[in-house]
Amino acid sequence: MNFAAKRQLAVQVAARYREGTYAKKSAMLDEFVAATGYARKDAIRLVAHPAIPPPAGITRPRPRQYGPDVQEGLVVAWRAANAICSKRLIPFLPELIPVLERHGRSFPVVGC
Repeated sequence: MNFAAKRQLAVQVAARYREGTYAKKSAMLDEFVAATGYARKDAIRLVAHPAIPPPAGITRPRPRQYGPDVQEGLVVAWRAANAICSKRLIPFLPELIPVLERHGRSFPVVGC
């Protein structure tokens, strides 16, 4: 049983679980644990408070600032700097870009 099927089963069992008596809740939990393989405490948490399904996609609050050509140039500079983190790459870019341009790599001009 995959993750999505387990969550869907938890949502279905949750409606009956809330209205059941103590004995019925115990039986439902036993069945749920046997079907999903979850630990009993995890099953109680999932059935008592089923997860809200995640949103369909990521909504970005604003459009991307840089296009694919700038992103490609940054990847080239990042690889030339031996894949260092962005915190260390940013101060190194003013020295790195002229060196890469001397060796035949062009970079788009970006206005900040």
